[in-house]
Amino acid sequence: MPEHTMLYLSAFIASALAILVLYPLSVRVGLVDIPRGRKQHQGAVPLIGGIATYCGLALSLLLFADSSIQPLYYLACSGVIVLLGVFDDYLDLSVKLRLAVQTLVGLAMTYALDLHLASLGNLFGFGVIELGVLGLPVTLVAVIAAINAFNMTDGIDGLAGMLSLVSFSAIAIFMALWGQQEYAALALLLAVALLPYLACNLNLIPGRRIFMGDAGSMLIGLSVIWLLIIGTQSESASFRPVTALWIIAIPLMDMIAIMVRRIRKGQSPFQADREHLHHISLRLGLSSRESLALITALACIFACIGIIAEYLLLPDWLMLLLFLLLFGAYLYLLQHIWRIISHLRHKRLRRTVPRVVK
Repeated sequence: MPEHTMLYLSAFIASALAILVLYPLSVRVGLVDIPRGRKQHQGAVPLIGGIATYCGLALSLLLFADSSIQPLYYLACSGVIVLLGVFDDYLDLSVKLRLAVQTLVGLAMTYALDLHLASLGNLFGFGVIELGVLGLPVTLVAVIAAINAFNMTDGIDGLAGMLSLVSFSAIAIFMALWGQQEYAALALLLAVALLPYLACNLNLIPGRRIFMGDAGSMLIGLSVIWLLIIGTQSESASFRPVTALWIIAIPLMDMIAIMVRRIRKGQSPFQADREHLHHISLRLGLSSRESLALITALACIFACIGIIAEYLLLPDWLMLLLFLLLFGAYLYLLQHIWRIISHLRHKRLRRTVPRVVK
């Protein structure tokens, strides 16, 4: 999309400059992540990735965005979420307060832009499921779920950013191919604005390591669900609601699985722990980069399944069934991973121990 060159370039440059400005400022005011408890990184790391990304988005959208995508509404809602994330990073806000603000942002989306889930598609093969009066509560649940799903993936360097790149890229492909080009540009803009953060977070720029912070992960979650609702519910919808499950498969499955596990243990579903997929991969002996590559590759595979299934117009019920089977296998694997690993190690040990010749 050559006509969007300035849109992307300005977002990238503004995001990079915001990192340069915010890096020393964050250290001065104490907006840093200090290693303690579950956090095992070295040194105090600035929590400015999300703020810098938002700065890049804001400048680019205000200067070059097409008015048809109503950038002011998006920037207002996402700005509230970024501000919430900054205060959460700085003060560690209560779960109730975070959920309340996320709910208010969901309500603003619904009433200001009429962005809501009106239909779930033909999920069971008996006709399209219209939500009617349930549209608002289901939309609010979806908004809160998406925001917190991506927030929960932010556990190792680059993971939330890379998973969001997969989601934004898949959404952009759908929208570019099926008539929502301006929103495809927004999806790509979000990906471009994240690149300076990823470069710093993955130490591609020495001496400028930063974290995304809750501001960034919640901004990603809101942006993803914003685009998914537009892509599935508008008059010129680019893909079906069931396809959205495949676009955010890893964050969604990991969030549900971890919440189910916590509830079964009698814990709060929002209680932090080290049982996420990325934590498990680390405990299995993979390095942080190997874990990042593995999980990102899985997310790419699932997104590609969604793209191919949408292109082939596979029935909604079949796509849902395949996703539920995948999630069932995922849930079983996470719940029994240590038993499976112990069994495999035992078998390997038996093969390597020399037999005694009588």
